[in-house]
Amino acid sequence: MKTIVIVGGTGAQGSAIVKHLSSTGAYKVLALTRSTTSAAAQEIVNLPNVELIESTATFGYDADAFYKAAQRSDYALINTDGFALGEQAETYWGIRLFELSARAGVKHLIWSGLDYNGKKAGFDPDLYVGHYEGKARVTEWMRSQPTSPMAWTVINSGPYIEMLWEFLLPQKGDDEVYRFRLPIGQGAVPFIHLDDFARYVPWVFTHPSESNGLILGIATAHVSGPELARAFTAVTGKKAEYVDLPTTEFIQERLGNLPKGVDTKVGIASVKDENALLMTFGENFTNWWNLYKESADNKGLIQRDYALLDHILPDRVKSAEEWMRKVDYNAEKREIIKTRARIAPADKNQSGV
Repeated sequence: MKTIVIVGGTGAQGSAIVKHLSSTGAYKVLALTRSTTSAAAQEIVNLPNVELIESTATFGYDADAFYKAAQRSDYALINTDGFALGEQAETYWGIRLFELSARAGVKHLIWSGLDYNGKKAGFDPDLYVGHYEGKARVTEWMRSQPTSPMAWTVINSGPYIEMLWEFLLPQKGDDEVYRFRLPIGQGAVPFIHLDDFARYVPWVFTHPSESNGLILGIATAHVSGPELARAFTAVTGKKAEYVDLPTTEFIQERLGNLPKGVDTKVGIASVKDENALLMTFGENFTNWWNLYKESADNKGLIQRDYALLDHILPDRVKSAEEWMRKVDYNAEKREIIKTRARIAPADKNQSGV
């Protein structure tokens, strides 16, 4: 049995990975968390071969606790939370946790990254998304690092398709029509199903000759607004349509309840001096939608090698409709993303980070 230390193990992505690794019986998981009694921690604490390690850090990550856990581990998976940290701190912690992993003797590290869209787009300010760029800079730094003695792999993902339960939930009108009111324009979102994300992780560790030094972009499919509506109707038999909502209207509807509305700074949960933070949630998510407007049909800004993904996971979910059938999607709201720690000071009893 191999041991893996995970940063971000109680979030939406991390908990899916922890559950899958536990189910294989091949891994012991050491999951760092700010609170072993939080609801998110309790979801995984009783899984076989899972050990929670409480981090005492009030800002960023507990380097000492991580290093001790890494010394016990064969592998590491690092998924820092840019919404809680802010862009600058995420870049620092991504690099620092890599360094600590190498020092501790970790054999293979996975960095949970995102595409370097700024670089691809000539650093267009309208396509600058802080939580993408922070992670992507870590990847660029990793490219300069050796792949031995510690092997490393980057998994670039994207929006979880499970966000259709919550942040991207359609609205049911008085006319019984479900409307996906999203500012995608003529673009497409490269959604990823979390259960499949989790299955890429053991593939990385068991195929080092293919995965070492690999920047692996994963997605379920590039899904347009009209495709979402068609998939929902095909699965449920209920009427649905896509509404190309103005971005400002979407941002206000979904983020207007933050402590300072859409002007809340990304990273305020950790950094008390707002002048040290770069973007507001409104700015970040306005540009976030711009990315997908430029990514239609897997031919634009964000692209994926779906043939490679089919090779790695032949039975992966390959469309929005297939995902909706698998999970019996009914457009009823569920909590998916652990958001509290991203928008307010850390609460020891409620933080999901």
